[in-house]
Amino acid sequence: MISKDKLDTMLGTARFEKYFAAASGNTENAIALYRWNTQLAGAFHSQLSYFEVLTRNSINAALQTWNYKECGYRDWSLEHQSADLLYKMLNQPMRQARKRAKKESSNRGKEHARKNAPLNHDDIIAQLTLGNWSNLFGEAHPDHKANAKLLWRDCLHTAFPHVDSNDRSREDIGRKLERLRRLRNRVSHQENLLGTNVRSRLNDILCSRRYRPVLPRLGNGRQPS
Repeated sequence: MISKDKLDTMLGTARFEKYFAAASGNTENAIALYRWNTQLAGAFHSQLSYFEVLTRNSINAALQTWNYKECGYRDWSLEHQSADLLYKMLNQPMRQARKRAKKESSNRGKEHARKNAPLNHDDIIAQLTLGNWSNLFGEAHPDHKANAKLLWRDCLHTAFPHVDSNDRSREDIGRKLERLRRLRNRVSHQENLLGTNVRSRLNDILCSRRYRPVLPRLGNGRQPS
């Protein structure tokens, strides 16, 4: 069996030490935990991918309808086409998303039909992060909460048709989105998921009840002993 010193060299002492400690100093069990963590991360990654795309598109559809009523534009991410409330909450992230979308357009291959093409709304919202969407609900940043309450009341509750439109639902969904944002970051950076409540995070993914993705069989989410 591979030695602890070799594993520290390969994986990094700080990284592997968490598994080694959780396995009570048993190297073989620590390796099993590391493999379990990788498999769990892969299973979560597929579900988070469904969740992020479907949630983003549902929120976008609600914002397009609302923004058109507010200022006559559906493509709210384009310059000078955002209603005041949305501009206050998302101005800087939209600027950054436009910059990233422009760079991606210029980096396309010469044969790409849309190389250096003018940016459209789809280009830009694809560059917004899960954190940007989460911030619209006001739970991650309390200074956004007053505006988030207004946006929920006037618009965002329609993105989640199977939940109540009261402010408690905004708080609940906002907290779920923020927990999933943190989980997604841990999964993406290959961090350990040893303390993750698997069932609770899967319930968070289903918070909108707009879809029922096929979930992999994760058992009860327990770590191998």
